[in-house]
Amino acid sequence: MKKIVAFACIGFSILLSSCNDGEMVYKDIDFSGVTSVSRCSNTGAEKVFYKLKQDEALILIVDADNLMRDESKQAVNVEIDGTNTSLEYRKYDDKVSNTSICNVPAPAFPNAVQQIPASPGASLTIRRDIAMVNNESEDPLGNNSVSLTYQYTFLLENINFQEGETNIKYDRMLFGTNNYASRSLAFKFINSDATLKEVNLCNNTLISLADKEAMLLSVLEGDLPNDATDTPKIIPLNEERKLIFRQYKRTGINLINVCENEGDIPGTSEGNINHLEELWTSTEGEVEIASRWTNPGEGLEPKLVHTVNLKNVVFTKQQYEQLTFKKTNIAFGEYKPEE
Repeated sequence: MKKIVAFACIGFSILLSSCNDGEMVYKDIDFSGVTSVSRCSNTGAEKVFYKLKQDEALILIVDADNLMRDESKQAVNVEIDGTNTSLEYRKYDDKVSNTSICNVPAPAFPNAVQQIPASPGASLTIRRDIAMVNNESEDPLGNNSVSLTYQYTFLLENINFQEGETNIKYDRMLFGTNNYASRSLAFKFINSDATLKEVNLCNNTLISLADKEAMLLSVLEGDLPNDATDTPKIIPLNEERKLIFRQYKRTGINLINVCENEGDIPGTSEGNINHLEELWTSTEGEVEIASRWTNPGEGLEPKLVHTVNLKNVVFTKQQYEQLTFKKTNIAFGEYKPEE
């Protein structure tokens, strides 16, 4: 009788060993050197995540997008049941590529010479991670973009591969990381001629729009000067005077859209909804307001114009308190009060 003993190694690397009639035989199913997880893009195969190593494949099938649809969830745990969520090891008779994993039907070559599914009862944890690159410029009209890469990190526990009398187990294994979305926050609230965007007031909120992005600044009574300023007025952000940054899926947003909808912008149909993809808030930093009177032509009344910049603003992603970035100096826009 064969007795197979498996050991899970520290750091999520896998060293699997077995006893065969008294002689120690090592079965190496080690994908720890492949940290990046690939994903099938073929229609109908979007649930397939995999790692390849020469003539071997480790394949995870899980509806990650649905399980992680609620962005307030940073991690979920599901059972490897062999039906809705499954894990399989394959060995081929030659080097394997993604077409053997994702195409239906699979190509005739190479052939899978061994297929071992994980037994039901194992556990899979999916964690959402966000990698960020924050560009900063001292010039408020400079490059202040932020690049975000959204990742699924897959952790497997209590995995058991069984084929005949052979049993291969490990307690814990980091399957790896898959980048599932990338977004760039432009923070470019200026016109093509480098002039500032026009700001509008709606429900005691100053709103600046650019492409598919919006910044919303709550203003309190007395925040805006009623005359020209020799030096800019500085007021602090706080819980009452909050700054919000939004990015939508599509361009074409307008003042009414943004002012009246805290989340998605409704459309005429489900497919026409403009989804809110990014929501960041700030209660830390300063608002700088420089006010001046215009010099109109003869017979016209001068108007008061407020130029608004943001200083040392710290943005926090909604529902991700530990994820922040700071902007030293960014342009908000120009506000001309209605008479």
